[in-house]
Amino acid sequence: MTTEIRINANEAKRLKNDTAFKNFMQQVRDDQLRLFADSSASDVDVREDAHAIMRAVNQIEIKLDASIQAEIILDRKQRN
Repeated sequence: MTTEIRINANEAKRLKNDTAFKNFMQQVRDDQLRLFADSSASDVDVREDAHAIMRAVNQIEIKLDASIQAEIILDRKQRN
């Protein structure tokens, strides 16, 4: 379990620091915001899809942050 937490945290840190990954994530965000902003009043499906994709991108970042935090908590527990 400890090893798995550390591996996940290291992979999450690597992704969060990877320039290409950050650029792709930002491109996805920008594309969805543009779709949302450029949609007409009747484009409910377009806005719903853009919202769902934005939520998914946010969830990816939440999962990465949670993996990093799990390692921090583990380190604190092991020090005590």
